[in-house]
Amino acid sequence: MENPLVTKKLRKTKARNLIIGILSQDKDRAFSVEELHEACGADLQIDLSTVYRTMHTLAESGFVTKSIHPDGKAYFQLASRQGTEHHHRIVCSRCKASADIAVCPLHDLEDQILSETGFTMTSHSIELTGLCPACKAEEEAEAQAFLQGTPQIKSKGNL
Repeated sequence: MENPLVTKKLRKTKARNLIIGILSQDKDRAFSVEELHEACGADLQIDLSTVYRTMHTLAESGFVTKSIHPDGKAYFQLASRQGTEHHHRIVCSRCKASADIAVCPLHDLEDQILSETGFTMTSHSIELTGLCPACKAEEEAEAQAFLQGTPQIKSKGNL
């Protein structure tokens, strides 16, 4: 299989290869720049600014998607449908796992929105947030334990 950096005509660097490797290990999870920097630390000493620049380059090329989560941070994830129509995601607010949404919820509203605003739409993105099934079950167990007066140990995903 061809290197994805070559496919996107990007220069191969140790930092880019390492970051792509980290993102590839958990394709359903979005990472903040700080999380990626921390994950790189053990393997390769790179500056936080290098991770920011790398993620900007990968997002501009369409190799990763960038989204702003409710915590105000930018999160990055491998673009799962490279070269296909745009798509949207639902992201777990606890563990940052995500899933693609098969349909575009704005498709039927586009004409109405454009007519009402007078805008010409060039693109759009939608990101829904919620709890994935695992985090929902964990949250329900925590609530039940709280009601019963027994503390729950938090998982790694919600520390």
